[in-house]
Order: sequence, then C-alpha cells, then structure tokens
Amino acid sequence: MKRLVLLVAIALLAGGLLISELAKDSGYLLVSVYGYSLETSLWFAILALLIFGLMAWIVLRALFTVIRGFLGVTHYVMHGSEERNRNQLADGLVDFMEGNWKLARKKLLKSADRSIVPVINYLAAARAAYELGDRDEAQVLLAKAEQVGPQFKLATALAQARIELMDERYEQCLAALERVREETPNHPVVLDILRQSYVALEDWPSLQKLLPLLKKHKPLPEQTLKELEQRCQIYQLTQAVENPPNGDVANALHKVWQHFDTRTQRDADMLIAYTRLLVQHVGEADAEVLLRKALHKSWDDRLLDWYGRLKGEDVGKQLLVAEGWLRERPRNATLLLALGRLSLRNQLWGKAREYFESSLKLSAAPETYAELARLMAALGEHQLSTSYYQQGLKVIASDLPELPVPEPKSQFGHTGSTLAP
Repeated sequence: MKRLVLLVAIALLAGGLLISELAKDSGYLLVSVYGYSLETSLWFAILALLIFGLMAWIVLRALFTVIRGFLGVTHYVMHGSEERNRNQLADGLVDFMEGNWKLARKKLLKSADRSIVPVINYLAAARAAYELGDRDEAQVLLAKAEQVGPQFKLATALAQARIELMDERYEQCLAALERVREETPNHPVVLDILRQSYVALEDWPSLQKLLPLLKKHKPLPEQTLKELEQRCQIYQLTQAVENPPNGDVANALHKVWQHFDTRTQRDADMLIAYTRLLVQHVGEADAEVLLRKALHKSWDDRLLDWYGRLKGEDVGKQLLVAEGWLRERPRNATLLLALGRLSLRNQLWGKAREYFESSLKLSAAPETYAELARLMAALGEHQLSTSYYQQGLKVIASDLPELPVPEPKSQFGHTGSTLAP
C-alpha cells in the first residue's frame, strides 16, 4: 500500500513539473511528408507518441496472450488425449498385474484404438479375457494384436502359446511357437515353453533334440536340466528294451548305456534305472557286477541298498565282497542291512539276524524290522516276529497326530459303554 502511494505521488509530481514546463514554452514541431504537413507543439507530439506507444504495447500484449492461449489449446487437443490414453493404458496394466481381470480388460480395450502401441492393449486384454474364462474372446483379441502389430509377431505368439499351455492344449501351443521358432530359435522363453509342452506330451525324442539349446542358453537351473536329461536317457533305455534290434535286449541295452558319457554312467539314479532294466530283462548277475564296480569307484548308500537286493552269479563271493566293505564302514546301517540280506541268500540265518540287529542299533528303519520279523517267523519265533512287526509299524506311524481312540475292553465288557446290555 505504501509503495502504491509513493508511485502516485511521484506521478503527480512528474505531471506537475511537465505542466509547468508546457506553460513556459510549448515548443514547435513541423512534419512534412509527400506534400502533407503537420504542425503541433513539441510537448503534445511527445505526449501523443507516449499514448500511441502505450496503446500499441497493450494491443500487442493482448495479441500475444490470444496466440499463447490458442497454442495451449492446440497442444492440449493434440497431446492431451495422448496423455490420457497413456494413463488409461498404465491403469489397465496395473489392474492386469494385480489380477483385476475385468477392470483391466475394460480399460485396455477402451484405450486400444488411440494407443501408441495398441498391440500391448490387445495382448494384455486377451490374457485378461482368458483368465475370466472367455477363451473365444481371448482368441479374437490375439488376432487383433497380430493385425495391428505385425512387427511384434514374437510377443503375440508367446502370448498365445502361454494361453494354450495353461489350457493344456499342448499341440496348439507347439503350433503357435512354430511360426516364430525359425526366426528366434534361441529365445529362452520359446525354449522353456517348448520344454514344458514336450514334457507334458512325454515327447522325449523332441526334448532330447532340444536339450543342447537348453544347456547352451540355460533358461533353467542345472538340477532341472539334469533331471530332464535323465528322463530322456531313461526313455532311450526303455526303447532299447521295447524295440531291440534283432530281439537282443542285452546287446541293445549295452549299446545305449555305452553311448552315455562317464558322468551319466556314474550317476546313482541312472545306475539304478539301468540295473533295474537289466534285472527285469537280462538277469541279476550282470546288474550285480555293474553295481559292485560302481561301489568300488564311488560309494553311495542307494546303490548299496539295491546291491543287497540282488542275487549275483556267486552269492558267497558277493557276501565276502560286502563284508570287505564293512571293515572300512563298520557303522553303516545300510551296509549292515545289505549284509543281512546277503547272509539270507547264503542261508546263514544266525549271521543274518546279527547283521539286522546291528543295523537296527544304528538306524531304526521299518524295512529292517520287517526283515527281522520275517526271519523270526520262519525260525518259529512268532511272538518275537510279531514284536518286530509292531515296532516297525510304530516307526512308520510315528508322525501320526494325537487323536482320541476308544477305551480298551475289560474282562467285564466295554468300559464306559452305554450300549452294553
């Protein structure tokens, strides 16, 4: 307020000074242009110029304001809708990520026609439609995505393949990927979806061909790749049994096994799978020799347990070999169980009993109790046999929850029963 009063005072003072000067001497100005002349006082001319300049400044400022407003409206019209579309797309994608399928589909389809990248709208809307159970609409939206974004063929194919995979339509899933596999043969997602489809279809030959790419590009953990490779190898062994050349199963199995690398031949799971097939289709003697050699090279209790179940060509020698291992591993419960079984094969009942009992002292395994119970029953010690069976059952049932059970019977009838006569 003080500043305004000061400015008014200065203006009044300046105006008074100007008027006083005009009164002393108004001056004279003559302007002649093309035969036309204008005569006026100097001060009036100065005042007219000031007024004209002020009016021109006001007009130009108003004009600039109008132009700026027009440009702002134009920018809003041109870019405001674009920003709204981006916001709608973002909102739809957020709903999509949160699993709000109905809202996501609505927002994504609403902004699809004006979207910068409409293929995103249609792909996400297709997945939302599928999650809502409308498979037909999902297919229509996928077709629209392919139509508006032909350059995004891989994204569309992957979206369709995922839907087919979730729908357990594995053949259609593979067909969707075949369209882009030639262009992107090493894409990790393509490889992983192919892997899932082959496993579901149990198409082990195709998976076997895919394994080198899976290993090279590693879209999976090492353990998963190892399991897949083993399943393919077991399939090869099974095929050798089912379709042996010239009907020679033993030779067919041997050729397939020798084709595997050393790491596979030393793997316990593969050894057990191979020796099981040998036992079923060739004989236990070959399996026993193979396991014995494997245990000499690399100790594994799973192999040892399987070795104790086999009958070699010379069961006496087999027992001596296992007893040699006992000197190095005297407190191995699995080895003692295997020795008990091998003693039974050699009809050494007392020694078998000792081995079983020694194994139980180290590990109360249900199958060891079962072996002892069977032996005691065969020796006529039925009460002891029953006791071992009961102890084995207690081990198996040790994780049962505590629940109420009926009260035991007394010699006078059911205790606490209201139905007894």
